[in-house]
Amino acid sequence: MSYFLFRRRSSCKSSNRFLEVAGSYVDLLLNLFSCYDTIAWEWRSQPKLMKKLEKLQKDQEELLTAFMLVEQTKGRKSRWAPYFNLLPSFSSWNDAVSPLLYSSDEAVKALQDERMIKAATAERQRAKRAHSRFKRLFRTFVSSDNLELARYLWTRFLVNSRAFSIEGQRVLVPFGDIFNGEPDGEVRKHDNGQHFLQFHDLQNLGMTIRADRRTSIGKQLFENYGDNSNYVYFLHHGFLMSDRGFDCAAFRLPGLAEAYKQNEVDQREVVSAKARVLSRIRVDDAPLACISRSGELEDPGLVGIYAALYNMDADQVAACSVANAFSECFPPELISNLETEPGHQQISLMLNAVRQQLEHYPTSIEDDCYTLRQEDDVVAPGGIKHAVAFRLSRKEILREAKAVLEQKFKSVQKGGMNGDSKHPVKLELSIASDTSNTLELFQQWIALQNFPVNHLELRYISKAVGYGTFATRKLDAGEDYLNVPVQVAMTVHSAFQSTWVRQTMRELQISGASVSRDDMLLLLHILEEKFGLKRLQSRWKPYLDMLPDLDGQGNNLGSPLFYEENGVELKTLEGADLMFLVVNYRARVRHAYDALAAVLQESVHNEWLTEKRFLWANAMLDSRSIWWNSQRHLVPLLDMVNCQELHSDHKPHHTKLDSSGRHAVTKASWDFKTGDEVVENYAQPNYIYLLYHGFVLSSNSHDCAHFHVEIPPSARNREFAPLLRDFEVYSWTSDTCVSSTDTQAVAKLSKLALLVSDPKEALRLFSNAAASTRPAAPQEISSALTLVDERLTRLQVSNREAQSTETNDFRTLSIRQFRQQQVQHLRSIRAQLLALP
Repeated sequence: MSYFLFRRRSSCKSSNRFLEVAGSYVDLLLNLFSCYDTIAWEWRSQPKLMKKLEKLQKDQEELLTAFMLVEQTKGRKSRWAPYFNLLPSFSSWNDAVSPLLYSSDEAVKALQDERMIKAATAERQRAKRAHSRFKRLFRTFVSSDNLELARYLWTRFLVNSRAFSIEGQRVLVPFGDIFNGEPDGEVRKHDNGQHFLQFHDLQNLGMTIRADRRTSIGKQLFENYGDNSNYVYFLHHGFLMSDRGFDCAAFRLPGLAEAYKQNEVDQREVVSAKARVLSRIRVDDAPLACISRSGELEDPGLVGIYAALYNMDADQVAACSVANAFSECFPPELISNLETEPGHQQISLMLNAVRQQLEHYPTSIEDDCYTLRQEDDVVAPGGIKHAVAFRLSRKEILREAKAVLEQKFKSVQKGGMNGDSKHPVKLELSIASDTSNTLELFQQWIALQNFPVNHLELRYISKAVGYGTFATRKLDAGEDYLNVPVQVAMTVHSAFQSTWVRQTMRELQISGASVSRDDMLLLLHILEEKFGLKRLQSRWKPYLDMLPDLDGQGNNLGSPLFYEENGVELKTLEGADLMFLVVNYRARVRHAYDALAAVLQESVHNEWLTEKRFLWANAMLDSRSIWWNSQRHLVPLLDMVNCQELHSDHKPHHTKLDSSGRHAVTKASWDFKTGDEVVENYAQPNYIYLLYHGFVLSSNSHDCAHFHVEIPPSARNREFAPLLRDFEVYSWTSDTCVSSTDTQAVAKLSKLALLVSDPKEALRLFSNAAASTRPAAPQEISSALTLVDERLTRLQVSNREAQSTETNDFRTLSIRQFRQQQVQHLRSIRAQLLALP
């Protein structure tokens, strides 16, 4: 909907920022945005309005629509008045083509497309219900005009067509939403919104928008709205986007009953059995599918599974009905073959379905073309002409797809592919699973991602270590050795592209589950891509196949999540303060799984999302995450760089985005020769390494004695708050790590020890500001020595038991090494405490 024309004032190169003031590039500031936080801040002085706002917090479209109508009622007094004046006015109603604004249900039916009719009807009903809520809540805050349904629908349409959707958040960005949409002409595959994210960076302070194409001076500046079909653009934006491979047309696959030709009794039994299988996997009988001009399916997995079930005979469907899991009924080798090389039966099914869909339309392509050629006054008003344009575009896609399928069908017939198969379920697994093949496939995948800089070679080291990265050329400290395109990473944003992830996260929030939103989004993302129903379609499959395998007991994983209950690892850890954190970590993850399992109890996903797999996903996320912009990311290849401290001067690992925001850049933290293993210094103490990574370093200048202390109940009141802040204690169970070479840390330990042993005495001694500069009091030293001696005694007693049996288990050996290191640190701290005056 080209209401505005934005021209570039100076030459614009791809990836430069759009917005320019006085020759300097600027970003859009967050306080100009419209989202819940900024609206709450704007209305903070109006308690009654804030109460209304809180009731709409869970529905962002309703929230933003209400905000616009309330602020528009203020006229010039509204802070956003200049922005509202720039938006299309209510008088432009007839120029918008969205079915949301159609005058009648008959106009919606004129779309002739089942998917669009269903979506449009649902959106119209949602909008009317939202309007009723708006009138009830905001009647006294807006003008009578703004209470009308038509005005509400128009404003909701503006929100739908202009708001950015980033990481599950809907945001109105003044001036940022002024650019008209047009595909950039780049031929590429659907990438779950990653391409859009490269050029739209939402941060804590605002948003940066970058050019996604070259634009000459004086020409209109367009941007790519994302990899969406016209089902999205037509309904929510009010226009038809030119197709660059992401559009598709809906058609309905034949019902199960059409496949069976035997007597009526047998037919009922077999069709009922197939229907039960469909119910288990949440697929409808005769489901809707969507196909592009080139014959590519929007959801090939769904069509592949349905085609397999459709063609099963009575014996096969009986076996499938009693299968305990989805993978027994539809084994990976079956889905792999159906998705990569659709055979005779699947192509035939699709081709017949597309033909029937074209014949089913009430009007032909020729009829619709004739209607659109007529003068405006000849065509019925109220959106009918817009509906004709949409349905014509669907028919043209199906016509082209039919021609492609017919050609494929002829090729399959000539080649005899799957044509004579009587047992489509019993297919051979053709993909090798050995380590060398997995590595080769991953390397091929990396090569296709076009890393701007990659000076690494991946090699297998051992079962305990896994893979390592080696320099393909000499690297100097501070030199870029790996630049990873952001779109290759698994992120919160890519997680949100999954309907299942979004729905599951929403259900968890509704259930009141106490889980970290961003962490759970990434966990669900990893689980679905690795183990889910569409795992063989995953764009990250070559990367996920490289991650440590989950064997029967997780014995090849170092994470404490896989320590056996009452097993040797936990026994070996006894006496160490780290035991408290390990127990809490294991309990926290299992609690999160219980919450997730409760949500998925009646779902087919419950069959593949097991507790062991959930533990595996947590172990992967906690041991491999790369951080930037205060968020976790799983970054292929970069997360395979192992941890090691080569010298006390070895700089800590740091990854940041380049100036374009499109690449995660990592510089060498040391000098490496060609063929050297490239390593990074994570700069963490060994208790963190053992807790989240499952290893310890022999040489680690960041290591220290770990103390897990509990603040006594008598110190948990307001009187002690300043003291706790000074000690940097922010919870009733505090973890502190003390290096014997850090005199300030030892002094802090002394004070903390006194607080734990005698809170009143600590309050008396430390309430005076001068206490921080005086020498340690005898009570402090005595309390600290007691704290240290308790731990030394525990470790030394349990050490004798831990060392009594020989083992080659790398997890147990890591724990033993950690215990010995802790004893050494504690002895050094004890000596320093005794030396204090």
